[in-house]
Amino acid sequence: MYEYHGWATIRESASFEEDEDQQDIAIQQLREYIEELDWSPGVLDLRAVNGDFQLWVAGLDNHKPETKYNPIEVFRKAGEIAPGSYGLLYVRDSDDMASSNQFKVYTLVRGEIMEQADPFLSPFVPKLEDEF
Repeated sequence: MYEYHGWATIRESASFEEDEDQQDIAIQQLREYIEELDWSPGVLDLRAVNGDFQLWVAGLDNHKPETKYNPIEVFRKAGEIAPGSYGLLYVRDSDDMASSNQFKVYTLVRGEIMEQADPFLSPFVPKLEDEF
C-alpha cells in the first residue's frame, strides 16, 4: 500500500509583506496545475481558509503512483509555483523493502522539499499495527 497525508500553506514568497498580485498569479497557476492533473487516486484540494490558501492531499493506493499522481511531485510543484510555501507530507510505501515499516516525512520549506525521518508514527509495526 502507498499511504499519504499532507498539507501546505501556499505563499508566493516568504516575505511578511507579500505581493497580492503575485500571490493571485501563483494561486491561479496552482489551480490550473491541479485541474490539469485530473486527480483521481485520492484527495487533492486547494482552497482559501481565513484568507490564506491551503493545499491538502491524501490517499491510499495499492502501489506507488506514477509520477503524475505522486503527492511528492504535487508538493514539489507547489513549491516551484509558490516558493514561500510550507507544509508536511507523510508517506508510507509498503512495497519499498528498505523502508516499508516506516513513514517518511517530506517537509516543504521555502518552496523546497526535504525528506525527513518520522519520529511519531514509525515503526509502523508494532507502533500502529500488530505483528502479522
